[in-house]
Amino acid sequence: MHTWKPDAYSEAPVPSAAILSTALMNCAIYGLIRFYVLASRSLGAGYPGSLTLLLGVFSMGISAPFILVQKNFRRLLAYHTIEHAGIMLTALGIGGTLGSLALMLHMTFHTVAKSALFLCVGNIYQRFKTDLFHRIKGGVLRVMPLAGSAFCIATLAIVGMPPFSLFQSEFLIVGAAFGAGYWLTGALFILFGTAVFGGVALHVNGLVLGPTEEARTGWYPWRDASILVLVIILVVIGFWLPAPLLELIRRAARVVSGA
Repeated sequence: MHTWKPDAYSEAPVPSAAILSTALMNCAIYGLIRFYVLASRSLGAGYPGSLTLLLGVFSMGISAPFILVQKNFRRLLAYHTIEHAGIMLTALGIGGTLGSLALMLHMTFHTVAKSALFLCVGNIYQRFKTDLFHRIKGGVLRVMPLAGSAFCIATLAIVGMPPFSLFQSEFLIVGAAFGAGYWLTGALFILFGTAVFGGVALHVNGLVLGPTEEARTGWYPWRDASILVLVIILVVIGFWLPAPLLELIRRAARVVSGA
């Protein structure tokens, strides 16, 4: 069901791709949450939980090899979105108070991080006129200091590096899996997550680092301010969430878990 994403993300305007990867995917996950809540109340948690676990782990697993061999950075983000859809479904399938809370946190954090990533990618594409790794010989950090720095920060966040917020939600998912006795699920989660981390780190390292002969890009306030705001939010929510937002997330998690 994810086959349309790489083609759509690589051809759509970057703002549209950002919406597809965040708002639209959250709508899809919301639909699956509705199915899970209704099915678990009427059929018990076993059937919907097993089904969503299977779909989640499979989505993570199928995205990993495509990320490792990817040559187009917009398609890379598309496959990475598939992996995060799998992470969310895995949390939903694990269920319980901890799994449901981790799901809601991950949906929130992923939206901020992936939006920042897509805006950075848009700036890089606009500057170099290509989205192929081999045509950009590196040095994005030197040519575009703000976009390059933001791209590095958002990448570290999206792959689940501490102390960023997605590390916290993914750590909660692993803890919930082992706590609920889903040992194989937890092990596969770590395995696929490690593979994706390696693939993304390898590609991004070659893109942003290294020498370059390209001229340095200047500051464009309206274009760069949106990236800066998202990166600041991304860093802040790794350490602090506003109390009203946290309470809203907890209430949503209680609805999902049936607590």
